[in-house]
Amino acid sequence: MKNLLIVCLILSSFSLFAQKKESKDEKKQRIEAARVSFITKKLELTPEESKEFWPVVNEMETKIKTSRKALKDRFKKMKQEDEKIDEKTYKKLIEDMHEQQISILEIKNEYVQKIASVIGYEKTFRFEHQIQREFKKQLMDRMKKGHVNSVKKN
Repeated sequence: MKNLLIVCLILSSFSLFAQKKESKDEKKQRIEAARVSFITKKLELTPEESKEFWPVVNEMETKIKTSRKALKDRFKKMKQEDEKIDEKTYKKLIEDMHEQQISILEIKNEYVQKIASVIGYEKTFRFEHQIQREFKKQLMDRMKKGHVNSVKKN
């Protein structure tokens, strides 16, 4: 009987963990949907532009995330191994960080051309230097106030 109780408790804790994970995924999806809506509206994208624009942006962002994740994983591995970091290793880390920043700029340069071919340079400029920042600022303001579940879509 005691074993059955322990098994039930373990299974219910897994169930609660899965629900929290699902909630986190739902929150990410909600934020992404708000982001898409916000940017689409601010750029005044037509349905045709939107249909071509978002796959290009998503591809660019995937490449950037992959680049960032590689360096982040390297930092995490070093921290887990608890290795003593010497000057040579710090130098290499700085060089790697700079190479990653250059890589991200190269990705952005490549995709700016693709995005501009879909929506033009004026909208591309607004997307890169104004609208994304507006959304991030709005999101951060709402997170500070504890309203992450009610991200505005305008």
